[in-house]
Amino acid sequence: MTEDFFEKKLAGKEISAIPGMVAFDIPVHGDNRGWFKENFQKEKMVPLGFPESFFKDGKLQNNVSLSRKGVLRGLHAEPWDKYISVADNGSVLGSWVDLREGDSFGHVYQTVIDASKGIYVPRGVANGFQVLSETVSYSYLVNDYWALELKPKYAFVNYADPALDITWDDVENAEVSEADKNHALLKDVVPLTKEQLQ
Repeated sequence: MTEDFFEKKLAGKEISAIPGMVAFDIPVHGDNRGWFKENFQKEKMVPLGFPESFFKDGKLQNNVSLSRKGVLRGLHAEPWDKYISVADNGSVLGSWVDLREGDSFGHVYQTVIDASKGIYVPRGVANGFQVLSETVSYSYLVNDYWALELKPKYAFVNYADPALDITWDDVENAEVSEADKNHALLKDVVPLTKEQLQ
């Protein structure tokens, strides 16, 4: 945990490198028993930049992945928006790449995420992370239901592409799936159009 883990003021900040992406500081309240946080609260977070459009179809699904130290997942852009956060005392190095057509195509943003930070990621932006702690529970609140028939709408980019200039933590020893190792380089990714993102 970082020094400013507890008692942050709830705040949202747009990420200038990737349009539509918003980083949130989340208040975490702790005592000798442990800690508690309100991970997401629509009424408080929409005025701070969380898009109201996230809720337009009424489809919400929350997913949690458990990973151990050194695991690297990504970079995946699924056909939905997501709000990602950490649900325990772990931390990750999060990385995102804009795969949407336009001036920000290929732009990258990185930050360390613990339970006191949340990130809103618009559809078309590839999400990835590497676990920095012994384990981590990584939470994804998404605005569509997972379905196998949506797989062809996914977009990917290779986490190790030198053109992205992503600084991973000990990438040579990272545990990565075979699928993620074989994703296309950015130069071979076809930018996602607005129509594809509808």
